[in-house]
Amino acid sequence: MKKIIPSNSSILILLLLCATHIPLSAQQFDERKSTEELSFLKGKWNIVRIYSPDSENERVLKGTLICEESLDGQFIKCTYEMKRPGKIRGLDVVYFNYNSIYRLYESVWLSSTWPIKGILQGDLQKETDRYILSTSGQFKIENNVIEYVRGEMKIIKSKEQNLDSFVRKTHIRTSNFEEGVWHHHMTETAQRIK
Repeated sequence: MKKIIPSNSSILILLLLCATHIPLSAQQFDERKSTEELSFLKGKWNIVRIYSPDSENERVLKGTLICEESLDGQFIKCTYEMKRPGKIRGLDVVYFNYNSIYRLYESVWLSSTWPIKGILQGDLQKETDRYILSTSGQFKIENNVIEYVRGEMKIIKSKEQNLDSFVRKTHIRTSNFEEGVWHHHMTETAQRIK
């Protein structure tokens, strides 16, 4: 019986085909998702936040939001400055990005009025007339209680196909709540300043 021995050039061609095919498919996947997809946030916005909407404890805060590219374009840094009647202003700094390792969109929230940092992760859906960024996260607060947060930001396209407004709804629950019970913590509306 005669043995068939592949030539060195045949082996080299097979190796090159296999080696180039794997990175290309992974690279194509990552190219479709990036921090650049969140660039609609860049600019200056007027903000209205309604805490505990439609409840006895409802309160409304107004302020501004400025978003810009940060850390060599790897993040979008957004700074909220909220007026708090009778109190010092509230500052929130949020870093948005696409994490190609986790294949998730992320936001890291820091606040001058809350000592705990929060990381939310999720996905961005693109529809013909809007984008929807859905995220969730959890972290420990005082007395070993776990707080769970889920948010949905809807960015609406205008007739001119501009992304001039968004609405973000945030729901929370803690490990003290009954399973599945969520509290509508806040609705935030934003209007781009022309």
